[in-house]
Amino acid sequence: MRGGRLFSIATCTVAVAAGAMAMGCSDIGIGDGTGPAVSSPGGEGSAATSEPATTLPLTQTPEYIASNTPCPQGLTELGATPLGEVAPGRSLTLVPYIDLAEATVMVFDSAGAAGGGFVGDRRGRVWRFAPNFAAQAGRDFGAIISGEPVADFSSNTAAEHDQGLVGMTLGPDGRLWINRTDRHGSSVLTVLTPRADRSTLESRYADVLEVKQTNAQHNGGALVFGPDGLLYVSFGDGGGLGDPHHHGQNLTTPLGAILRFAVDDSGSTDAGDWRLVPAPGNPDLGTASDPRIWAYGARNPFQISLDAVTGTLWVADVGQQCMEEVTVLGLDEAGANLGWNSYEGSRRFVGTELDNHREPDFEYRHGRGLCAVIGGHVYRGSELDWLTGRYVFADLCGGDIYAVAVQPGTEPDEVWSLGVSTPRPVGFGVDAAGELYVIDIETGVWRLAG
Repeated sequence: MRGGRLFSIATCTVAVAAGAMAMGCSDIGIGDGTGPAVSSPGGEGSAATSEPATTLPLTQTPEYIASNTPCPQGLTELGATPLGEVAPGRSLTLVPYIDLAEATVMVFDSAGAAGGGFVGDRRGRVWRFAPNFAAQAGRDFGAIISGEPVADFSSNTAAEHDQGLVGMTLGPDGRLWINRTDRHGSSVLTVLTPRADRSTLESRYADVLEVKQTNAQHNGGALVFGPDGLLYVSFGDGGGLGDPHHHGQNLTTPLGAILRFAVDDSGSTDAGDWRLVPAPGNPDLGTASDPRIWAYGARNPFQISLDAVTGTLWVADVGQQCMEEVTVLGLDEAGANLGWNSYEGSRRFVGTELDNHREPDFEYRHGRGLCAVIGGHVYRGSELDWLTGRYVFADLCGGDIYAVAVQPGTEPDEVWSLGVSTPRPVGFGVDAAGELYVIDIETGVWRLAG
């Protein structure tokens, strides 16, 4: 992989503003569904072409028809109950934290003596931020970001539809990992090294993975390290109405899957020498399958998060025509098939029935002001202790923030509407104390407070 030095995402039921990531509902501006080849399991230099799934006219394909068929009656509605009705006397507010237009990702850096962390925007720029504490009583009054980006990939980042800087996490050794789409539309994972005082980044960086995308939609892009130091990365199905290339059930492509890697550093401290290799314990999914796949059958798992208390990975998968879904996977569930495009949530979509469909643990019908689930985190803080153990999430179109208690294998508890919203939420952050922050692509970052 290359490296170098820093230089310098039919129509939706509810229209999505032009500046927001187009992640939900039927697709907008999908073109003809063709595009660059998809990386084969052999990696760079051994790409396999992605052929159209059918020669039928687009409007006659099963995927197109299913994507434009009205939703049936009886699907699970979100049905959120106002917070005041379920928890009288409880309230939630959003406190401005970072004023940054087009913010998409953030991570808190517990290794820094002054706290704070890194925040990025859709165009591929990263800033360092630090808390702005009042002199009296140590109250946090938001954060101050660096005057200039500490990393700037804007000249090599595409930012249409679902593209841009879409993933960020810190590795076990404190290095910063980002996932963005480059100017050719490929998803690229890059490792950056903070300087000793954590105030900025070293100039050198290393690209350690490239996945070619079929178009500018459903790129996925979240990444998180597990407690065992393994890296989980989510990729969408590559776009098109209803997954026309059938990537979700294609085990030879990384698209429509969650990949799991071990970092092979070969004893080197230089990330330019590192390789990402299939993690030990990844499932054997058959001849010619991609050994990097940990779970598959996803449409656009735009956000994933790890709940360290339960050791579970929460996968928020944006739906196509009717359903939004959240699946809670144990880290021992290697090989889980989330079902797309045979299923959308627990609902049959197209193709064949599956005998290994891992149904979602929580789902809701979109439409009626809802269009795309924005995954968050299980709350583990102390300021809002009445939220402990509940999964806090949002919806792109509605903008409201919700919480639900989910236990795999049981019916979810009632959904709480927390009474706060932002114009276009695209993600969440969590600090070292377990407190939550919502990232809004129009207005920046907001802290959830009591």
